[in-house]
Amino acid sequence: MISKVRGKIGLLQKVLAWPFIKLKISPNVISVIGLILALIGVYFVSQQNWLLAFVFFLLAPTMDLIDGTVARALKKGSNWGNYFETMIDKIVDFAMLGSFVLIPGLQVAAVLALGFSMLSSYAKPRVALIIIADNHDWPAIGEHADKLIIILIVLLLASFGLNLIEYGLYLIALIAAIGTIQRMGYAKKLIARAEKKGTLLPYIKKKKER
Repeated sequence: MISKVRGKIGLLQKVLAWPFIKLKISPNVISVIGLILALIGVYFVSQQNWLLAFVFFLLAPTMDLIDGTVARALKKGSNWGNYFETMIDKIVDFAMLGSFVLIPGLQVAAVLALGFSMLSSYAKPRVALIIIADNHDWPAIGEHADKLIIILIVLLLASFGLNLIEYGLYLIALIAAIGTIQRMGYAKKLIARAEKKGTLLPYIKKKKER
């Protein structure tokens, strides 16, 4: 949902990417920097230093925001780079949500948030094993950006003494669960459409013919 705003902040991306472009830093290196920043944030969560956790959890996804801009500017875009960036994004997502398992009393909420987030993430690529699916935006809430905003808000509030982290994690679990159902429903429509058009993947067609 919130990720749809991303296409409207091109100027901010260019400004943030400028130093990396001038230094000619590889976009894959930028992705790894984002992961390192996230892991530092995990440490500060374990120490319940909510302000520094907020800072590093804000910096980590910023790297994801600019690595594509840097890749285009340096003409270093590649299919592998696209795959690598996406996998790093998922690891960062896992690290940020999983970090709250380290806090007594937050384990259940963290596991639910993490579990439903993984289900939501899997619902989209899984359909590509049945039909040809592109990377257009699916109608679903609980995307990466949505969860990130919630995490940052509750961390910032906690740094001022208003600890709503557990509620934030339950909220993430709820919207991710809803998003999973939305994506499954959308996948059903795409599969039905492909069946009518005869555009299922070849190995699926062969199974049907047997």
